[in-house]
Amino acid sequence: MSTYFFPQLNDEKRFETLVADIYRCQFPNADVDEYGRRGQKQYGIDITVQTDSFLWCVQCKNQRIMTTADIDELMQKCTYYSINLFSKLIIATAALNDTAIVDHLIRLRPQYPFNIEYLPWDKICDYIEQYPQIISKYYALIIDPLKTGFANIIVKYGIEAFMQIDPLIEGMDLEWADKMDACVAELQELLNQYPLRKAEILYQKIYELMQTINSYNYNLSIYLFWDIEQKRCVYLPPIDGIDRDYKKKERAVLDHRRYISGLIYEIATGQSVMEKERDEQSYI
Repeated sequence: MSTYFFPQLNDEKRFETLVADIYRCQFPNADVDEYGRRGQKQYGIDITVQTDSFLWCVQCKNQRIMTTADIDELMQKCTYYSINLFSKLIIATAALNDTAIVDHLIRLRPQYPFNIEYLPWDKICDYIEQYPQIISKYYALIIDPLKTGFANIIVKYGIEAFMQIDPLIEGMDLEWADKMDACVAELQELLNQYPLRKAEILYQKIYELMQTINSYNYNLSIYLFWDIEQKRCVYLPPIDGIDRDYKKKERAVLDHRRYISGLIYEIATGQSVMEKERDEQSYI
């Protein structure tokens, strides 16, 4: 595992270039090419990595969340093997490692004449840390021990993944409450190491995130109840089956999830979600 959790890049093309640079460093004698340009037929690939002994292809998806449906769509678009045989397809994403994605790719493997590898962001961070030239090119101005410590804690407790779950509908494992408490405790320990940075926006945003996670955890402790049969916390309506406050609770849960996810993104990238959406629209 890498020491640093590097912030994901905002630009799709820059993400592709980063992945290409990783393979240029990893295989200095290989021909690593970003395949085609906007408007040209790319057969579902973005990068080729070729040596005398192998040809690999890479699909890049600069998404922070990946689903099996996203994987299916990418695989359907990959038709490059119809014009050039290659031995491996690598799916590089800005999402974190996910056993569900890996297992899904294992099931898909027999359908294709090549191996399939999933390269999530945490593994990309491993590669970035190995090559100083990549750090210098992409991250020279933003490596910050406070920001890096924050990112490592968020990844350790899987907070971003938990924010994709709606506990009122899906229920919640009891361990998640403990994870959120432990996450906040570690974030507080991290801030305690930098008392002279209290006036900085980064410090204040991390503190704000801690308060919001505590608030969310408290709300869930009120809304959810332990179900012995399911062995998880679930939402139970009143005995008469009618909860006139359900819409208010649903909105509170959704607002917390969105706000926490937005704060994590803003702390990691220095960019608000609104700015990200604006940039994405202008890129389209």
